[in-house]
Amino acid sequence: MIILHVTYTTKAGQKEAFVNAIAAAGIDAASRAEAGNIRYDYFYAAQQDNAVLLVEEWENEAVLEAHKHTAHFQQLAGIKEQYVEQTVVEKHIVA
Repeated sequence: MIILHVTYTTKAGQKEAFVNAIAAAGIDAASRAEAGNIRYDYFYAAQQDNAVLLVEEWENEAVLEAHKHTAHFQQLAGIKEQYVEQTVVEKHIVA
């Protein structure tokens, strides 16, 4: 299993707008519906005003790679341009 912790640092005051834009575009729902997706959830950081954490779990590397080529994954880039200053991805492989 592949677990991703994706931390987005949003522009000031934009964390809710960022997550709302993702939901409005259906990116979260489409990602959850993909074959091989186990989890795809967004969380707000309690101590950081502009931090959003995305926790993703995928069955294996092949389905994660397929996810990166979907239209909704590509659409996320445009949303990030509008709302996000920095993205940090931590990848964990669980046997």
